[in-house]
Amino acid sequence: MEASLDTNVIIHLYKANLQAVLFYRFEKLKVYEFIRNHELINHAGQNIIDKFDKDVEDGKIEIVADQYFKSIGMYQVFLQYVKDLRILYDGGDLGEVYAIAMAKTLGCACLVTDDIKERGPHYTLMRIPDSEVIPFAFYEILFLAFLEGKMSEMDLLEAFRLVCTISGLAWDIRSKLKGFMKRFWKDPYSESEKEWMSRFCIDNGINAKARIQILWHYISN
Repeated sequence: MEASLDTNVIIHLYKANLQAVLFYRFEKLKVYEFIRNHELINHAGQNIIDKFDKDVEDGKIEIVADQYFKSIGMYQVFLQYVKDLRILYDGGDLGEVYAIAMAKTLGCACLVTDDIKERGPHYTLMRIPDSEVIPFAFYEILFLAFLEGKMSEMDLLEAFRLVCTISGLAWDIRSKLKGFMKRFWKDPYSESEKEWMSRFCIDNGINAKARIQILWHYISN
């Protein structure tokens, strides 16, 4: 899968030195040039920028510039998405608008963002029937890794707490797990997301109910 990255999730994961969870989750990671050249400069420390740039240099992340959209004849399509999304996310920041517009233009299946405010990208994309872009927050990436057996319950909890502590996020893992279960199984907003999770579990031989029970028992003790 290809994913478009928003500013906040880059900062949160790089602060905690947990950016590797992105690299084994997604085949390709793309970042719009505005996010690197403006958002990270304004909101991330030099240490984060240096580590991010090293991953770009190593080919782990691709920076997408306007010139690329022009070279493939998609620049006007991108600009139209930007225009439409700025209306939809009235008051939202440009970084999230560009991240979603790029995902839609290039056909990226996922947007990774920790901006989960009401009417933000995570909130809104989940509620759009048959949305072509699936949003994930950093903790949902951790839950997926746990379902696959790539993280233990202890590793997941430690990673969650580390990101929250370093980034000043007052989030509770039990409420996030409840939301994850509701989103993909109990009361999904979108049939397309429910179908995506079903395929994900089948393709990876996952007994989701059993895995979530293990995790729930661990985080509740």
